[in-house]
This record gives sequence, structure tokens and C-alpha cells, in this order.
Amino acid sequence: MSKSTLSGSLAILDFLTQHKCGSAAGSLYAVRGNHDQTIIQWRAWRDWFEPLQLSIPISASAHDLLSAPESHGHPGSPVKTGREFLELIEHEWMRDVERDPKGSADPDEWALVARKRAVGTWREEWWRRVPQRGKGHQNKDWPIFDDHYWLAREMTPEQKACLYSLPFVLHVPSEHFFVVHAGLLPYDPKRPLTDKDQPLAHTPTLAHGPGKARYALSASSPEPQTPLVSAVVTEDLKNETLEKLRTAQERALLTDIPGNQDPWVLINMRGIRRKKGKVTRVNGKGTPWSKVWNEQMELCKGFIVDDDSANSTDARSHPRAGFKEQITEIELPCEPATVVYGHAATRSLDVKRWSMGLDTGCVYGRRLTSLVLQRPDASDLESLQARTHAEHFDFGEDDDDFDGPASIHEEPDLPRQKWKRKTQKVRFGDDDAGIQGHFVSVRCPDMGD
Repeated sequence: MSKSTLSGSLAILDFLTQHKCGSAAGSLYAVRGNHDQTIIQWRAWRDWFEPLQLSIPISASAHDLLSAPESHGHPGSPVKTGREFLELIEHEWMRDVERDPKGSADPDEWALVARKRAVGTWREEWWRRVPQRGKGHQNKDWPIFDDHYWLAREMTPEQKACLYSLPFVLHVPSEHFFVVHAGLLPYDPKRPLTDKDQPLAHTPTLAHGPGKARYALSASSPEPQTPLVSAVVTEDLKNETLEKLRTAQERALLTDIPGNQDPWVLINMRGIRRKKGKVTRVNGKGTPWSKVWNEQMELCKGFIVDDDSANSTDARSHPRAGFKEQITEIELPCEPATVVYGHAATRSLDVKRWSMGLDTGCVYGRRLTSLVLQRPDASDLESLQARTHAEHFDFGEDDDDFDGPASIHEEPDLPRQKWKRKTQKVRFGDDDAGIQGHFVSVRCPDMGD
């Protein structure tokens, strides 16, 4: 959203609304991103501000200014509602841009000047209720008169409801992976890895009793993560106890790690500053969160369960042959999970064993990449498992540098008629899960095309 023209972004939103939330609804899922969140914030604010009415006392000395239009410091006639005030300043902004495109190029600067001119007039009280850019994490939250602002104004009530319904995280417990816009934390960076409150540092406890057996629950309910999509654990899954333990632990990652309850982290994070125990969205600062995630997953050595809960075969980890185990004194009672994400175009296609970053910079005229997962027919499964090690994606050893080369290199620029689709197989999830994964990549037109 907001990465195209206004009409283009509205067309994408309309498609999403029809196929996810409308009459044409089907198997389409989406997660909320940082640009979606900015649009949602502006729309929620407009819904509050537009019907607002203010009683502003006007002194007699200011009465002679009321009939004058807003120019040379005159505020013009007062308005009655927030909607009228927005219509007024939007008209003035577009008028000034038309008169002086270069001088009015920065809407935030224009708004700052307008606020200063409004001091002491009836406009001041209205401007006080219009959000301003903040500092730190909030410095990109309220960009007035940018694409997010106009999308929030133009989208229909149905589009608004659909955008509001997007979750921050999709959890697919049957295949043990998450989909998120920016990233997930594998642990609370403010606590030691082996702290008792770290979800991966202890074997989860399964809930028992009528109606609870189908759901693998951690000590914390997943409900505080709203909205969150997490499927029901079905009874016919193989190795039922292990599957429930894994799902419980995966949900605990979402509910018991404070950062994964913070929407800002889920839609902005790019790195982790481990010494400070903080996350950052700035490229080149901290350690890439995906590197931290994969380090943590490699410490997972399987669950330890009592004999009366499951036999030793049921409690074993799924095999992860072909990957060199880290030499470390820390072994955690957990099983790995995969994260599929975007938001990191500077790293392009960023593929590691337990994380896959798909942002290959389409908006910058580079490539659009998708991850396609398929479960082959039973007749193909034996052949797939035999070919696993020969066909899996080659994961690089050196992934410390944010600006390192892409995992899959792009071909040189070609004329549009010669653009070709590229495919590459990739190892996804457990080796015995029977899932075929491959990337499909197409070149995008330059923004100027």
C-alpha cells in the first residue's frame, strides 16, 4: 500500500477487499505492514476528527478578521466541524502546491508554517488536534498530506473494515511457520537465553480437559495478540504429542515475548541491538533479526517429555540432517520454526535455514518474488525425500552484513520483451514434512515506466 499511485493503491485495496473480505472471498490471506498501519492510523483519526465540533470564543478585536480569506495571516471565517477544517486546509495545501510546486514541496514544513500562523486565532484549537510527526519510533507515523493520508481519506467503509481486519502475524502450526511483515523475536532480548520466562527455554505444558485437547496452549492465551491468526491443531496430525508441544511453544513465542506483542516491532524491525536489548528499524545497525532467529533455532535440540506423555520415539525431534550443528554449551528444549517476511529490500532475497525474506525491491524497479509451497502427491513423496539434499537452496555462511549480496543474483537489465521468470527450489521446514518449496521471481518495471 502507498507504494504506487493513489488509484493503483486503491485498486490493490479493492482486490484485497473483494477476495479476502467480500463476496469473492476465497483462500487469500494477508498481514498488516508498516504502510498499512499508517493508513489505518490516519483513517481512525479522521473518523474521530471529522464529526468533531468546537466552541471557540472569539474576541471582539478579532471580529474584523473573520470575513477575510486566509492570507497574510488572516484566519478567514471559522468552521463548524472537523470535516470542514480538513476540507479547508486540504484546499489551501493543493492551492499552494499549484502556485508554487517547489516552495510547497514539503507538506510537513507547510503544516508547521500553518500552525504558527494559526496561533491566537480560531484555527489554533483545530490544529492542536491534528497529529504531528513524533520523535524516535514515531517520526514516520503521521506524515500529513502524503499517500497514506489521501488513501485514508479516499477508501470506502468496506475497504477500511477489511484493512482493519488484517492481522500482524499469520501462524501456520501444521507446517510450523509464521508470516509477518518485518520480523519476529525468538526470545526476549532483555533476558538471558535460558531464563525461565523465555518460551524456547522450557518444554510447554499442554492444556487438558474437555474441549482443550485440540488446542495446544501455553500458559498465556494468544488472545492478547490482536489480531492474530492461528489455526486449530487437528487430531489426525502425525506424532500428535510432539505437534501439540510445538504449536504450544510457537504460540508462546507470540504471546510471552513482549516485543512480539508490540505492533511496531512486527511491522518495522530490521535488527536487534543485543547489548542494549532493543530492536531497530535502521539498516546497518545491530544484528539482523533473521540471523538471531536462525542462531536460536539451531540451539533447539527437541523436547524432553515424560514417558507417560509420549514414548521416546514420539518425543524426538524431526530430523534436520545436512546442517552443521553449532558447537555450544546451550541446548534448548524446543523445535525450530520458519518465518517468512518482507520489509528488507536492502538485503534483497535473504534466505536462511529458518527464515526467508522475500522483499526483492519491486518498488525500486528490481524484482517481485514469491515463495510457492506445494505438497506433492504421495507417489512423488519418496522421490522428493531422495532428492532433498541435492536440490535444496544453497544457504550462505556469511550473513552478517546488511548490505551483502543477494542470495539469488539478478540477471543484467534486459529489454522488457526479454524479461523471464526465474525459479529456484528451496528447502522449507522439516526435512520429512514432504513440502516442495520454490521461489518465483519476475522483473518489475522502473517506477518511471
